Amino acid sequence: MKLLALSTSGRAASAALIEDGRALALAVRDDVLTHSETILPLVDSLFAEDAPFPFEALDAIASDVGPGSFTGVRIGVCVANAFAFAAGKPVVAVSALEALARAAAETGTVCALIDARHGNVYAAIHSGAKALLPPAAPTLAELLPLVPEDALFTGDGALAYRETILAALPQARFADHKLALLTADMLARPAYEALLAGRGETEIRPLYLRPSQAERMYREKL
Repeated sequence: MKLLALSTSGRAASAALIEDGRALALAVRDDVLTHSETILPLVDSLFAEDAPFPFEALDAIASDVGPGSFTGVRIGVCVANAFAFAAGKPVVAVSALEALARAAAETGTVCALIDARHGNVYAAIHSGAKALLPPAAPTLAELLPLVPEDALFTGDGALAYRETILAALPQARFADHKLALLTADMLARPAYEALLAGRGETEIRPLYLRPSQAERMYREKL
């Protein structure tokens, strides 16, 4: 099965071409431009003359749906839905946390953390495809008692709060820092498995977990 995967929920915007759970091509932009400016040119670059397959050969579109940057998540989801509609193909939602966890390790316990600022994180705990803790938005103080002592931590939240994690879990391990940046190739296995399991949809929705800053400010004024 051939997929176009998108990721815009984090710092970098990226797109990848995937076949049968393996990433064949990856394009990434991590600079001052916004994801709305970069994601379409990234996709165009993948389908250049030396592309492993053409757009018309796609079986599905996949996108990470967050959690992460509210604006970034919306961009990726909207673009993925638009491509799927235009191609008449299903679209697959992949949690950014599952993608990070499974890129770090397919065995053992992996805790994926995305920094949500001010001691807050987006978190999930995985053992391969099995979610031991589904995506959540706890404080570190709430999360760490739930994590096995020898868990492998990954994601930018693991980098940001490494010392706090080690103070609570001295035996904790950390994935290579290069894996902290979510990129579209990390969606390869979970997106492929979701499609095989019949979880392709006509439209996907963002996974926010927390209200946006604008929503919080509005509620505070009520």
